[in-house]
Amino acid sequence: MTGAGLCGNCRHKRLIVSDRGSVFLRCERAKTDPAYPKYPALPVWTCAGYEAETAAPPPPGRQRPAS
Repeated sequence: MTGAGLCGNCRHKRLIVSDRGSVFLRCERAKTDPAYPKYPALPVWTCAGYEAETAAPPPPGRQRPAS
């Protein structure tokens, strides 16, 4: 998600789409830790709880050749 800073690539984000089509990022860490805002003001450039999303490994036979 462009313009969200760290939140756009954080594994703790959850996309919320309103009935009117507006999109919000919710921080799932806020469920268990009150130090994190439920809906942070974007863009977020620093966050102690940031963890990058990990891409799924490629399916067998689709792996990149070793360099």
